[in-house]
Amino acid sequence: MKAAYQTTLVVFAVLLPVAALGQSGGWQSDGSGTSTWHVSPSEGTCNVSQAQNRARRAGIYRTDLVYRDENVLTLRGLTEWGDRREITFANIRGCPEVGFQDMQQSQPGKVPTNR
Repeated sequence: MKAAYQTTLVVFAVLLPVAALGQSGGWQSDGSGTSTWHVSPSEGTCNVSQAQNRARRAGIYRTDLVYRDENVLTLRGLTEWGDRREITFANIRGCPEVGFQDMQQSQPGKVPTNR
């Protein structure tokens, strides 16, 4: 009985780390020398990590979460030209984009004009 218990314990000690590696999530390489942290969302929802990856593919970098509720996630970040932009994703599986908005940047000494 004692040998069977030890064998079972050894099998679990060996298989647990292997099973953990099979889970989706963690550092993933994009093939060009950089890695991103990816966490799989719970079933049927969009998480912040997935929304940030989709925003990056849409050309918006250095994103921060500015709004989240049960329906949407809104991120704000910069384009490659330095313009601020907000992008909104539905809080469902796949994080479909539902809208984006360019943010006005106020510059010192410049008065905004309405057109």
